[in-house]
This record gives sequence, C-alpha cells and structure tokens, in this order.
Amino acid sequence: MNPNTAISCPSCSAEHRLTDPSTISFVCEYCDNVIVWDEQGIQLAGKQSRLLEGFSRLYRGAMGEIASRRFQVLGRIRYSFGRGFWDEWYLMLDTGESIWLTEDNHEFCQQVALDHSNAFGHPSDYLIGDDIQIDGKVFRVQEIGKAKCLGIEGALPKGVLPDEEYDYIDGSSLDGQKTFGLEYDGVHDGFPPTLYVGTWLKPRDIKLDDEGVEW
Repeated sequence: MNPNTAISCPSCSAEHRLTDPSTISFVCEYCDNVIVWDEQGIQLAGKQSRLLEGFSRLYRGAMGEIASRRFQVLGRIRYSFGRGFWDEWYLMLDTGESIWLTEDNHEFCQQVALDHSNAFGHPSDYLIGDDIQIDGKVFRVQEIGKAKCLGIEGALPKGVLPDEEYDYIDGSSLDGQKTFGLEYDGVHDGFPPTLYVGTWLKPRDIKLDDEGVEW
C-alpha cells in the first residue's frame, strides 16, 4: 500500500485515508467491519470489531512524545490470556518508523522484534522457570499460555482478526530490566514464532499533547 492511500469500505462505502504503507488490516470506524488486503486487493474479513475502551492514557489518534520522539497512535489489539487482558498499541513516529507498546495493568513496555525466531522451539519444549539466552542476555520463562484476540481498532501492519488464538511465551531478564515474548501466531502458515524484546517505560516517558485537557 502506498502512503496516503484512500480506500472505500467494501461494506458501507465510507472513505478512509491511510498513511502507513505497512497497513494490512483496518477497522472501519463507521460500520466496525474488519478490512484486509493482499495481492488480490481489498476485501472484508467477515468479522466485526467493537473494541471497548480501556483505562489507558492512550487512544486511537492520540499524538504526543515518547522518549522525546513524536508519535501518533494508529491502532490497537486487545488480547485475553484467560485471567485478564492486555493491549498492544501500534504507534507511528515522525521519522516514519513504527513501534509497538504493550500495556498490562497500566504498565507500558516498548517492544522490538528481533530476527532470532528460528532459534526457538514449540511452547511444549519449555517449562516455567526455564532460562534462555537472547543476544548474550539470560531471560527466564514466566508464563506459557494461549492468547485470544478480543478485538482490534484502527490500522495495523498484520492481519489478526477477532477470536483468533495463538500460543505465546513471556518472561523477563534476570535483572528485571527487559522483557521477552514469543508469539506463535504464524506457525500454522509455516512461519516461525515472532520474538519481541521489550524495555519498561516510566510514566514520564510518554507525554500526550492533550494530557490534562478537560473534555
């Protein structure tokens, strides 16, 4: 997709202008239908996504600074892990780069995808408490589970759909400074798991332009 592409929703014909060239899926804000596209073109995914607001400072369309870099929130995914949920926020920086923020229990972590996923096996190969090495740093497995997509909003660079499920492994470095996550969302299509390594953010690291404004 080219930047600033205008598309019409196949369901309600509402026009949307998308600025991220890596966008693969999009939720129409008028009819809530999920739109996806590939080499064959734009099509409905056969799903609707009515994602409830959470208790976050962030929201779709929010603008501000993260670690002194300008950003705009383009989309969000909410996942359930059975006992609760977490949100993944997709942000576009003014440099043209994109980043993911994971929010769990009001705590934010900036995630970076690393190209080491072929080095890891199936979730059944691991136990909670196992240690693994990533770029010479030791991480400990703290959670092994199954994530279910509760809903999406905005524009996203991947084609996740509501009600889809995948296996995951989460953990942190022994000093608690870094997190890691293995997402097995593409293994059914023959792809290896995606490896993310994250860094915790302090509340002051994220500044919204309209923070403190009375609505």
